[in-house]
Amino acid sequence: MTEILERDVPEQFVLTEQRTVAAADVKEWLTEAMDRQFGIAKAINGLTGHWFVVYHGQFTDETPEIPVEICGPVAPDEAGDLATRVEPAHREAYLRLKKHQFTDPSEIANAFATVAQWVAKQGYTISDAPREVYFTDLMAATDDEDVCDIAFPIR
Repeated sequence: MTEILERDVPEQFVLTEQRTVAAADVKEWLTEAMDRQFGIAKAINGLTGHWFVVYHGQFTDETPEIPVEICGPVAPDEAGDLATRVEPAHREAYLRLKKHQFTDPSEIANAFATVAQWVAKQGYTISDAPREVYFTDLMAATDDEDVCDIAFPIR
């Protein structure tokens, strides 16, 4: 894994779609939801930032399904009556993954654990649900390209 970094994220107005899903169904649902939101965003002058997926829980044997939310930043005056919300400004700790790491569920789980442990060691508090931030076309990327950040809002 690479080093864990920090950044400030400004307030964002986002298209949102949320569903409670099982771990085995996350990839399929996210692909469908991203396609839907991409079409909507394109129709209203596009995204103003990076897609991100918020995990409002942790998959365990006791909790096999959790709420998962996909968010696409858009201009507030373009969204009309679409499902939206404001994502508050925050600081986050993150770990960047290459495509070959992102395609292995155990690598992704390890990345979430690594960032959470780092946050605790630094004396920070996790202030909101963890997320994946997508900054490139995952499908078009080569195995060695950076594709996603595993991020935790902190304070």
